[in-house]
Amino acid sequence: MTMQIGEFELPIDQIEIPDDRARNLDEDWSRALGQLIATSGLTNAITVRKTDDGYRLVTGLHRVDAHRLIGLANIRARLSDATNDDEARLEEVMENLGRNELNALDRCHHLYELKQAYERLYPETKAGTAGALARHGSANEIFSFATDVAEKIGLSTRAIQIAVKIWKDLTQASRIRLAGTAIAEKQSELKLLSAQAGPLQKKILDHILSEDNGAKSVQEALDYLNNGVAVAPIEKKFLTISRTISALPDETFDRLVLANEDRVLASLKRRGRI
Repeated sequence: MTMQIGEFELPIDQIEIPDDRARNLDEDWSRALGQLIATSGLTNAITVRKTDDGYRLVTGLHRVDAHRLIGLANIRARLSDATNDDEARLEEVMENLGRNELNALDRCHHLYELKQAYERLYPETKAGTAGALARHGSANEIFSFATDVAEKIGLSTRAIQIAVKIWKDLTQASRIRLAGTAIAEKQSELKLLSAQAGPLQKKILDHILSEDNGAKSVQEALDYLNNGVAVAPIEKKFLTISRTISALPDETFDRLVLANEDRVLASLKRRGRI
């Protein structure tokens, strides 16, 4: 690939990799990326910050590791505009969010990290401060940050609020155990798990991750823990529909009965109610 303005060749052994990356290294992805780079070259340069001893990585962990795996000593880089650790963290998570390669768990983690760094850099957006209250009229913990950032990253304020809350409510042990699992790919599963107390999260994951016919979902594990047996799929559907109908306002319920009047009457006759 042609070098762009502001880019330079950087020896990989001069790059310091921070320990507190927002995204962990996925070795399978590094290997796959290495093959792509070997065939087609590097599409996007990494970004680094200049330090006294060399350079510190800001974005491009997998690109650096892919170069190492295919035996390349240098990598195309550009200097980041970040002047401190929080600005560097913002740049890192914003790039990862924009590349849309994150699973649900990683996305929640990145949005949480984005919230922390953003509020340290712009304390007036932190909920409960005078600036946040004046702008948003609410002391809700996540709201002010999410409103400020939602447009920049193409997510709704509500989506950011949910993701940040999920990460906050998952225990550290749960976050570690979820990495690389099917549950980590589904935000609905993570949301339900995060709504449970810490000890129950552990029991749920024990059941799901069991090699001996573990549960396939958080709800299935909850059903097993509550009842001693997993609820059959048809029973789950019944319970979901029943709860939905029970919560309907009378006017809406009447419309539902009217739309299914013949079946309702037939059911009443079968059971001798009319």
